[in-house]
Amino acid sequence: MQNYPSIKFTIFFVIGILFQYQFNIEPASILIASVILIVVVIVSKITNLKYFTYFIFPLISLTSAFYFSLLQTEEVTYPFKLEKLRNTKVVGTVSKINLIQNKKLSFEISLESINDIKTKEIEDKIFLCNFWKDTTSNVSEIYSNLEIGNEISFVGTIRRAKNQRNPFEFNYENYLFRKGISGLANCYKLETVEITNSETDKIFNSIFIVRKYIDKIIKLLHPQKTAALLKGLLLADRGDIDYNVKQTFMNTGVIHVLAVSGLHVGFISLILFFMFGRLDIRLRYIFTIIGVTLFLILTGGHPSVFRATVMAVVFLIAKLSNRSSNGFNSLAIAALIILILNPYELFNPGFLLSFSAVLSILILYPMFERKIKPMSINDFSKKILLFSAVSLSAQIGTLPFTIIYFNKLALVSLFTNLIVIPLIGIIVLIGILTLVISSINFWLANIIASSNIMLIDFLYYFVESVSQLSFAFVNVFNFSFIDGIIFYSFLIFIVFVSSKINRRFVFVLLALFTIISMPIYFSLDDKSLLPEGELTIATIDVGQGDAILIKFPNGKTALIDAGNRTDYFDNGERVILPLLNHFGIEKLDYGFITHLDSDHYGGFVSLLTKGKVKQIYKTISGESNKDIVLENYLEMKNIKFSYFDRSKINIGGCSLYFLNDTSDVNYKSLDINNRSGIIKLVYGKTSFLFVGDVEVEGEYELVNNYKSFLKADVLKVGHHGSKTSSTEAFLDLVNPKIGIISAGVMNKFKHPSPVVVERLVKRNITIRRTDKEGAIILSSDGETIRNVNWRE
Repeated sequence: MQNYPSIKFTIFFVIGILFQYQFNIEPASILIASVILIVVVIVSKITNLKYFTYFIFPLISLTSAFYFSLLQTEEVTYPFKLEKLRNTKVVGTVSKINLIQNKKLSFEISLESINDIKTKEIEDKIFLCNFWKDTTSNVSEIYSNLEIGNEISFVGTIRRAKNQRNPFEFNYENYLFRKGISGLANCYKLETVEITNSETDKIFNSIFIVRKYIDKIIKLLHPQKTAALLKGLLLADRGDIDYNVKQTFMNTGVIHVLAVSGLHVGFISLILFFMFGRLDIRLRYIFTIIGVTLFLILTGGHPSVFRATVMAVVFLIAKLSNRSSNGFNSLAIAALIILILNPYELFNPGFLLSFSAVLSILILYPMFERKIKPMSINDFSKKILLFSAVSLSAQIGTLPFTIIYFNKLALVSLFTNLIVIPLIGIIVLIGILTLVISSINFWLANIIASSNIMLIDFLYYFVESVSQLSFAFVNVFNFSFIDGIIFYSFLIFIVFVSSKINRRFVFVLLALFTIISMPIYFSLDDKSLLPEGELTIATIDVGQGDAILIKFPNGKTALIDAGNRTDYFDNGERVILPLLNHFGIEKLDYGFITHLDSDHYGGFVSLLTKGKVKQIYKTISGESNKDIVLENYLEMKNIKFSYFDRSKINIGGCSLYFLNDTSDVNYKSLDINNRSGIIKLVYGKTSFLFVGDVEVEGEYELVNNYKSFLKADVLKVGHHGSKTSSTEAFLDLVNPKIGIISAGVMNKFKHPSPVVVERLVKRNITIRRTDKEGAIILSSDGETIRNVNWRE
């Protein structure tokens, strides 16, 4: 490190950012401390103080903290009070256009006005605009005509991006904020779109035209699934790669190949270096640097490509200038450049994964290499082992971040990377060759592309087959950043010990003991949102719909409804299933489908398909197609199902009463909402009433049939708080302390109704709303009900 001061400089620069991120000190205070330290440094230098250099490093940290604090004051925010502004005229300048996807066109605009009103609050705010392709065929026409720098006008819905609405959920709003995007603007009426000013940004628009052309050629030469992967590998646009494909790559530990990063930039560098093989060595390095930089430009300056390109260019410049190439130094310089340009990158998963992988290779690979090279095996086997050692080193170094961000530990990743990484290199090479040849002879390019189609089909088949193995991966939850620090501490200890202990047996024994003891330390900060031995009711935020998870005192689980499922978003797959995994719930013991409206049963489709429910309760069989299809499916999957009918079941010390009186002559005349499954849950002295979408007629039947038995501490307010529910007579009999309303943020139905809210307020009922709070978790010990603040 003595010969590479940039390493120390970078370390203290990072410390300053972390310090400011954690403690958020006022910029003025940091500035005062910096001035004092500068005076100390000057005095130390003048007086030739022996420890002069030690004052420099805290000054670096203070400088980076001050720099980061200035950026924090310019924090990106959503500028409007209302979370949705419907039928709003939006005017803005196009700052970035994404490649068109199968389902939508998206681009970024710098907002100029809304409804012809300009204000300081919206000036220069960046919004991500989405135009959905199924609204009309004009999307492709807009894509053809739109250019970066154009001023565009359209009528759409401005909305705040989805933040963390449920425990462990991805915070999309923060993700956009880190990219400088304040919110979303969705257009559903493409006839309102107008390009009001055709000025263009010549440089950025030229880059976009080239990207668009390459995308077009890729799609002309390849089927959709193949084109989606090549578009991701060559243009850093993964928008068309199917969600399930991404999951299989994640399950097998090769998700990193889908994000253009160091691996791909490395391949591009090698390909270019090989192509310029006949040139002078200096020219080879220069043209390779230019080629890699052009690749960065063509990928749209994607952050992961930028990181990898900076690292590659630093390494190549070191080679070009005949300087001693130290991997740690190159890595430090690359990190420093990136963090100076954007300190927030330090908290970007891609940054952490990229640098931890390279750093781990630099530290661990030489250790493996020293053990492998003396082996008495053939060269091919040795090369395989050395390649595996590189992969293993990277996987060890990125393990904590992989678990934190993906919640999976791929047990087959060493094997899959051995196959997938070389395959990706060949696919990238053929992809580039195809694009080059297409400009000369399209027929020949088609022939070459066919080989890539076969390779990519094999890649998909291989990854999917491996992901289906029972031992392919394990889900790991409750792994925190503190656990990550513990892991790296143990890793540093093992590396240190390996350099000090020569006796292999002692080292192996110590390493095994360290690895075995890790889980004990990892569990020290674990906290459960579903306490053992208590009844916990979690109302999941699924937007405009219902989904209520129940964990009984004996550990049994149930789900009342599962939200909606559309072509664009499946609450079962994207919200409920990840939540169950985080809670360690492998299979629900009971699924209660209150009725067959899509916002209640839709999410169950994915859960049933994946075998996540043991038994279903549903409303009495009707003659609707939905009923017939559902019951046939349940029979085919051998899932036991029963009907809501006046009865009682006991689970873990709790009593569940089903209040649907199907023998009542009036029951069959009720509509689908009023036949909703009604469940009263009693645990000790506490009780909960769940009424689905029951309305006035259904409440009338309940009042007549059950009277005071309806009394409950917590009421899941009927029909999302619609004015057709929650009659005064019904509320008087239930007389709850808490009323939970499950509704979407500023939903088009305007739920909950002000009339219903007023009725609840009038009766001193505490109102809890998913549209305001996100998920709501209540826990009961049988005596009292308490709120579980999952955000803390």
